[in-house]
Amino acid sequence: MKQYSLIELETYQAVVEAGSFNLAADRLSTSAATVSRRISTLESALGVRLLNRTTRNINLTEAGEQYLDDVKNILESVEISEERIGEGKAEAKGELRIAAPLSFGIKHLSPVLPSFMKSHPNIIINLKLEDSQTDLQAEGIDIALRVTQNIKDSSLIATPLCSIPIVICASPDYINKHGKPKSINDIQKYNFLGYSLASNNLKTRLGSNSDPRIGFVANNGDVIREAAINGFGITALPLFLIEDDLKNGKLVTIIDNQVKPETLYAVRLSRRFTPTKVKVMVDYLRDTFKD
Repeated sequence: MKQYSLIELETYQAVVEAGSFNLAADRLSTSAATVSRRISTLESALGVRLLNRTTRNINLTEAGEQYLDDVKNILESVEISEERIGEGKAEAKGELRIAAPLSFGIKHLSPVLPSFMKSHPNIIINLKLEDSQTDLQAEGIDIALRVTQNIKDSSLIATPLCSIPIVICASPDYINKHGKPKSINDIQKYNFLGYSLASNNLKTRLGSNSDPRIGFVANNGDVIREAAINGFGITALPLFLIEDDLKNGKLVTIIDNQVKPETLYAVRLSRRFTPTKVKVMVDYLRDTFKD
């Protein structure tokens, strides 16, 4: 039998999880050509086709499906063995892929990472900032930061880091023109600026049975913030995003203490073990952002 190594197995798992050679290449920090060559090496060594390739899709063959479970077990066993051997001896190291909301990542996460990197020089941080909910497995993310009221996905381990107050606010100009609502139930009379990724739990976020009239929707908190500052309507945003605007008077709080706070979570895939690099980062984030 021809020889293959762990790198071919890791590449195979990455291709299946990412769904394409290009995405797997990005995840592995290599080229699509190299990924293709590794898969061909593995298939040649095994004497079977693992993947059906088209110009648009990659699908597992029956043999590929059966082999995938074995590959996952092999790689996980190797990781566990390495972790046990190095526990208490070797320093945490390797690439650590983190995903976080764009605004939070720029304003609050990025400033605290240099201190962590000084303490852990052998960890290479790969930070992905975007407001869509990242698929941890498909994109090879080790830790994702999410602001929500709860994490319902049983395939994930969620570590609460801190409470995030949600503030209902608007610009002074908008309030002068349209008046100030007396309660959350009055918001339906006003133009509401909605965060599209929170649209499914908007009523939960507002903590009432109100049915706000959505006049503007965006998938980025800073865009909604700017719309509110410019007098487009009322919105409900995390305090960390608008704290400076409240202090300098660009925005004003409309209704105090009537919105349920949300939680900042550090989320990771549920596995038999947690790599040291993930453990130390979660601990650092918990200490850094604790209430």
